[in-house]
Amino acid sequence: MSRGLGTGRLFRRQFLADRAAALVVVCVVLVLAPVAAALPRLAEQVFTDDLHAEMAGTPATLRDVTSVAAGPPPMVAGGDVWAPFDAALAAIRDDAPAAVREATGPGRFVVTAPPAPVEVRAAESATELLPTADPYWAETVRVVEGETPAAATEPGPGEPYVVDVMVARASAEELGWAVGDVTTAVRPVGTAALASGLVYRLSGVYEPLDAAAPVWAHHRAALAPEVLDDWDRGRTLTVAAYVDADSWSALAPVVGSSAETRLWYPLDVSSARADVTVPLRDALSRFIAAAPMVVSEEGHRPFSPILTTGSIDVLDRVAQRHDSSQALIAIVAAGPLGVSLAVLALAARLMVERRRSALALIGARGASPLQLRLLMVTEGLLLGLPAAALATVLVGRFVDGVGGTAGVLLPLVVGLAPAVLLPLAARPKGLRAVRRDLGLGRPSRARTLVEGLAVGAAAAACFALNARGLEAGGAGVDPLTAATPLLLALAVSVLVMRLYPRPMATLGRVLGGRRGTVAYLGTARAVRDPVAGFVPMLALVVGMSIAAFSTVVWSTTERGIEQTAWQQVGADVRVSGAPLTEAELAAVGSLPGVDAVAPVVTTGPTLFKVGTIDNRVPLYVVDVDALDAVRAGGSALDPLPAGLTTLGPDGAIPLLVADGVVDEGATGTLSLSERLDAVVAGTVDSIPGLTSGSQWMLADRGVLEDAGVTIIPPRITLVDVTSGGSASAVAAELGERTVTTPGSAIADLRGPVNDGTARAIVGAIALTGLLCAAAVVLTMVVGAPSRGRLLSQLRTLGLSGRQGEGLVVWEAAPVAAVSLVTGLLLGVGLPWAVLSGVDLRSLTGGGEQPAVHLPFGLLGVVTLGFVLVVGVAVVVSVLTGRRLAPARMLRIGDET
Repeated sequence: MSRGLGTGRLFRRQFLADRAAALVVVCVVLVLAPVAAALPRLAEQVFTDDLHAEMAGTPATLRDVTSVAAGPPPMVAGGDVWAPFDAALAAIRDDAPAAVREATGPGRFVVTAPPAPVEVRAAESATELLPTADPYWAETVRVVEGETPAAATEPGPGEPYVVDVMVARASAEELGWAVGDVTTAVRPVGTAALASGLVYRLSGVYEPLDAAAPVWAHHRAALAPEVLDDWDRGRTLTVAAYVDADSWSALAPVVGSSAETRLWYPLDVSSARADVTVPLRDALSRFIAAAPMVVSEEGHRPFSPILTTGSIDVLDRVAQRHDSSQALIAIVAAGPLGVSLAVLALAARLMVERRRSALALIGARGASPLQLRLLMVTEGLLLGLPAAALATVLVGRFVDGVGGTAGVLLPLVVGLAPAVLLPLAARPKGLRAVRRDLGLGRPSRARTLVEGLAVGAAAAACFALNARGLEAGGAGVDPLTAATPLLLALAVSVLVMRLYPRPMATLGRVLGGRRGTVAYLGTARAVRDPVAGFVPMLALVVGMSIAAFSTVVWSTTERGIEQTAWQQVGADVRVSGAPLTEAELAAVGSLPGVDAVAPVVTTGPTLFKVGTIDNRVPLYVVDVDALDAVRAGGSALDPLPAGLTTLGPDGAIPLLVADGVVDEGATGTLSLSERLDAVVAGTVDSIPGLTSGSQWMLADRGVLEDAGVTIIPPRITLVDVTSGGSASAVAAELGERTVTTPGSAIADLRGPVNDGTARAIVGAIALTGLLCAAAVVLTMVVGAPSRGRLLSQLRTLGLSGRQGEGLVVWEAAPVAAVSLVTGLLLGVGLPWAVLSGVDLRSLTGGGEQPAVHLPFGLLGVVTLGFVLVVGVAVVVSVLTGRRLAPARMLRIGDET
């Protein structure tokens, strides 16, 4: 007696039947799950690299938590005079939020007295020594000549007060100062009266242990002389002179009691991950707002440092860039996501089609719809979850970065997708073979309702996204921004699917009266069974639209970066750093391929008094004609306003002023080496390569020289280079200076996030193209049985094999062409609908949202790529269809 076919044996037989269709589902999961698992990890690694690069590129004076206070810190008499203050700094850090403690090092400080003019003179420069006390000097320098400064001692009767100092080797060589040499100093106002004056003796020369260490940014003139060019005083060299730190309380009345204390907590995030960005920003804000107080000895006022840090702005900028990148990546990922869901739906449909007879028989023998669905759910779990788990484990082993919750949830969703799609495809109504053209003109109320909801949801999403603006997106991936492209693609696909059969039916009627069977039957077949319906059309529309959108966004971002880079550089080559001599400027101008050179003198805030209003803004002095030559060269910018190179009414100096500072035509007094009458000859927003911010003035060099002003050396030079010249030749001529080109500025602006986003876009387009090809192939395979029955019948009536292949092409080509054209148009229009909710300014580095830029050539390449991929998929489907045997297909039967 044979055993009955129980539930377990039935399920096992069902699971093992037709393994080819199940293998398709597994392969799709194995392709999608690694991408879903790797994307969060790769994004997190890119964001971590960006955080490290941005913070490393920020000067230590801005990055660290610093305070500059007038007056010395609390000290004690005898012993370790700085120990109480060290302990107070440690206590302040211990009370800081945990994120701050983890990111900062122990507090450090340095105390300086007012600069003292001395008799040591460098060539054509005055010299000032900057008495400095650094209790931690042994951690950063080594003495290479002489010895460390001796402790301060009271001078004998009639003797000068001798203060031992040590300076950097570069400073000693610049000043021509040897160990043991002494120099008399001018005592600062307010110091104690000295009978025989103040003398500084060079006791030693030091070199830094690491000249690139961030600590040196907090020490003024510690590694080399600080050069200051002044309209009145000329050139002055300031040199840090380190004294015995433990003697500061005794030295302060002599070298200057109005000391300045600079303290800092070094900030280091080189070992932190990207997820620390926002918590650290918020923790730093709370830390500096706490206003710590250091209690000093009784009778002395408390030392209350005001802590500041530029890292808050830097971290905020990094967080905004990460948010913008995440928003773009989410939109770009919508392409592979939407197409992959379509592919999985088609794969599930393929499994059901292959097992339709068996499933229908099981239902006819008593299985309930719920049991059928549970059977397919279980099979979907067995097919999807193991593949997704394997992909997640492999990605975690070989891909850097921390995926977090998304790194687990996304592949889990992919693994669960077959368990959701298989029972939907196996619904009882779907197990019956019906003609799809029946009822074509009478859509059901449910379909009309669903289609109306899809169109309404897309319209509502666009309206909400444009109404809220750039500032309301929030942190991380914004669901509205990510979902809007998919909703629009869904709505457009619904409309196209509604309209598509009508023109095809009209075309069929037109072709029906002409000779030729293939065209007529092809259009009729396209109307009756339009390549398995809505799913493949949605896949192609989503894939093409997101690919086109990604291309436009990438081009828009690149154009914005180029504009920002040019605003920063302003010429083919921008030179900055140490002042250029006339000989160096002449050498640059004589280089082959150099057409114009415009040296620029920069000053600090300069007083321009208009009426009773004192405007203190930076002044730029430049040869306007030379600057116009540079602007007309590689930059092709319009000339500056006329009237800058000649004196104004009553001999007034003409000024070009930033918009909003002073109205055009206003007159006032400009204070340089002397007071000069000045008039505002024009206003503009900015001058690329020179101005920054919204507060600045510009004057012509020749006009100032004619007015008797001695021009200080330029620190910025703009160079126009033709095809025969190069930035490297300019750099070689100028030596130790910073040479910037638009190309190098673009590379700096791109950074890890832009490069990572670009790679994500390229990868998404490639993956979407492959998934679209898979969708076409699966669509043709799903429709193969009904197509095969039709072709077999037609073959018995005399249809040739080539004509049969033509029918297959007619069946797939129209819907593919319509879908690709629709997707292209939608993708080109998406930026105007979506980018209102994505802030690209953080990616471009500019102050304004870049205008949408359509790269027609690149769009053509992407479109051609999709056409080729889909075309190859159709050809593959046609070739594989040759294996259908007419006799076998006729035995199967026909749709009813």
